[in-house]
Amino acid sequence: MNKELKIDKKRINKQFMHYVIPSMIAMLFSGFYSIVDGLFVGNSIGNVGLAAINLVYPIQVVLNATAIGIGIGGSVLVSIYRGEGKEKDMEHSAMQTIMLLVFFGIVLPIFFLGTKGIILKFLGAKGAIFTGADDYITTILLGGMLPVLGNGLNPIVRNQGKPIKATQNMVAGLITNIVLDYVYIYRMDLGMFGAALATITAQGVVAIMNIIYVVKLNHKNFKMDYILPNLAKIKKIMKIAVSPFGQTIVPSIIIILTNWKCIEYGGDGAVAIYSVISYVLACAQLLIQGIGDGVQPLFSYYFGANKDEELHYVYNKAFFLCSVFSVFLMFLTMIFSVQLAKYFNISSELMNETALALKTTSFAYLFFGITRVTSAYFYATNNTKFSNLLIYIEPIVIAPAMLWIFTEFFKLSGVWMAYPAIQVILSCISLVLKSPNLNHKKELNTVAIEA
Repeated sequence: MNKELKIDKKRINKQFMHYVIPSMIAMLFSGFYSIVDGLFVGNSIGNVGLAAINLVYPIQVVLNATAIGIGIGGSVLVSIYRGEGKEKDMEHSAMQTIMLLVFFGIVLPIFFLGTKGIILKFLGAKGAIFTGADDYITTILLGGMLPVLGNGLNPIVRNQGKPIKATQNMVAGLITNIVLDYVYIYRMDLGMFGAALATITAQGVVAIMNIIYVVKLNHKNFKMDYILPNLAKIKKIMKIAVSPFGQTIVPSIIIILTNWKCIEYGGDGAVAIYSVISYVLACAQLLIQGIGDGVQPLFSYYFGANKDEELHYVYNKAFFLCSVFSVFLMFLTMIFSVQLAKYFNISSELMNETALALKTTSFAYLFFGITRVTSAYFYATNNTKFSNLLIYIEPIVIAPAMLWIFTEFFKLSGVWMAYPAIQVILSCISLVLKSPNLNHKKELNTVAIEA
């Protein structure tokens, strides 16, 4: 009998939409936190405020990337144990993830508060941009525990079968952020400090809602030793976390590399242009990444249950959906490039260059989804070797090479052209690694999940 007939496609399709749609919405809303700040700051402070937030964004992303990495690392274990029917191990993994998030939520803000001056200068901040960036990131770091818990617990809630609840929590935070941005920036004239305070308060709302729900989901078999460090499970969580951590932080490394090229070939004006591009790119990337993150629970569950046919069916379905959304987002960006620049209050002399840059970088959307879904497939099934290769080769090798080559030939225009070229190369590597000619099954079956 054909293996396709053994797959209950109707049930899988229902599960697929149950996880993917809320995940896409949640990822899009998670990116809106900083984008909302950018909209309010851009329209109240102008180019300097936009450039300040853009330059300091990589520090903020380290917090988010750590949280998301640990959260997804724990959630992958949760889903695999669900597939294996090991409920106690599932709940133990969830509690160990919370403890790891608390630890990093304390250590990372302390580290960055002590080194932020050096880091800001390294990132290229100076003058008024340095002052605004310092005001913004200091406030974020003082409340650093909140984004770590908010972003880190969201995958746990989702992977325990509650993707809609995870999305609702994220939406509640976004609404809080929008309201407080308006109050703090426009009504109270708090500037950069107000934007950061609104973001931290909103992420606090998400954190509290997620904590309450995770405790509620995992109290049934709770034991006190679940909160004590378990080195075996921590090792597994951290091993998986390396890939989603990189997936989240790599765009910020690209921002740093690109900002340097912008400063070199166009000064502060080019940095302001790139801040708009990075916001728009973030929306598109997060929406497409939401597909990969959304199918991750299904990848891990079917991997744990040894259902290879279902596993590959879900991958193909996610690949197709990514392709459709990529084309749609590309055309949307190209059509509304001028309007997008106006929303961020870009000055008239930078308007044409901003619209051209948005159109150029939008070609990258066509290839971005291939890499995201494929890397999610690899780390969700414990094949971290391939997922790490896909993620870390970009900032270490491909991005620096493409930025250097294209700027040598095309100057500032080459900065915008480099990003699509990067994504073309990464998508080709992804397709080679996922090729049926490579024996993935051997590695998957040799990775045992210990009790």
